[in-house]
Amino acid sequence: MQWLPYDPVQVLGMLSAEGLVTLERVTLDGTKIKANAGGNTFRRKEKLEVHLELARDQVRILNAEGEEKETTANRQAAARRRAARQRASRLEAAVREVERLQEEKKHDRKDLVGRASGTDPDAHVMRNGEGGTVPSYNVQLLTDVTHGLVVNVEATTDAIDYRQLQAALERCERMLGKKPKQIVADGDYTNHASVHAAAACGVDFYGSWQDSWKPVERDAQGRSAEFLASAFPYDAKRDCFTCPAGQILTHHAILNRENGVHTHVYRAPKAACRNCPLRGQCAPPAARPAWRRSITRSEEPATTMAFKTKMATEEARQIYAKRSQIAEFPHAWIKERCGLRQFRCRNRLKVTMEATWACLSYNLTRWFSLRRKSNLGIAFA
Repeated sequence: MQWLPYDPVQVLGMLSAEGLVTLERVTLDGTKIKANAGGNTFRRKEKLEVHLELARDQVRILNAEGEEKETTANRQAAARRRAARQRASRLEAAVREVERLQEEKKHDRKDLVGRASGTDPDAHVMRNGEGGTVPSYNVQLLTDVTHGLVVNVEATTDAIDYRQLQAALERCERMLGKKPKQIVADGDYTNHASVHAAAACGVDFYGSWQDSWKPVERDAQGRSAEFLASAFPYDAKRDCFTCPAGQILTHHAILNRENGVHTHVYRAPKAACRNCPLRGQCAPPAARPAWRRSITRSEEPATTMAFKTKMATEEARQIYAKRSQIAEFPHAWIKERCGLRQFRCRNRLKVTMEATWACLSYNLTRWFSLRRKSNLGIAFA
């Protein structure tokens, strides 16, 4: 019987040696898997600190009892001491997680701001496919397109995929020694940061740019359509806008945004807006006399423009059209065949290992299937 390596990296090395993993093109996709923690385990920092002090007192009491019975082999007492230490450690981690969340202000759910789970501090409340919110991990899979084999697994605590593409490329290079030539991901990953990161790494990125994410201009001030910013004609040669009253809005400032996106601000002369006969239709009702109309224009970096031009081609569209059948199948397999809809382990490192072993089972099953088809092909040749 042929020996099979049990380490995931060894398995990938074996698959690569057989030409089954090429990294010519990979897909990136994430899915939410429920954490081993309940929603009622989330507490604020003050409550966690109270529980932490109680847990530390319990550890001190059990340690003192252990010293008194040092000569007695008492497994149950040792197990209680170990469980108390683990609980104190989890609560300490939960307090640190709350402090980190308060500092970074990552959560957008007001009812969960500044809370962490005393059971699994790394777990975050995320929205699942059914529309509910439960403590979960966002499991990211990097899949080689050649034969649909998973080449990288990571359980993240970020509920959205917005920042995951660059991290996935870095993990791929760290584990496999090189980056893929092409990467395909859906609209959740497609943004200025991802496009720039892929270009900087020399990786050809294919994704779906979500124009629907652009903010829709709303008539918040009661303006009619001709007074919305989108109705102001722009003169690229003179770099200015013209308002319905014929006044020129000249360039005022540039706001430097992240990832090379520049926002240009244009303003009208103060005197023109103060005496404008159309002021009542353009200015907010409570506008001060010194108010003047201003609008903005965004300028995208060259990498983003090149990406959008590429994705408009038929070749790029065909490449992206094959994404779902490759990227989503491993997630469905580990949930259905391995039953991995909720993790049994706690904390991000152990959860990542549990997901890795599930993907290892998937890769070996795929390998057996490919070998069987290859042997059948040789037999009928």
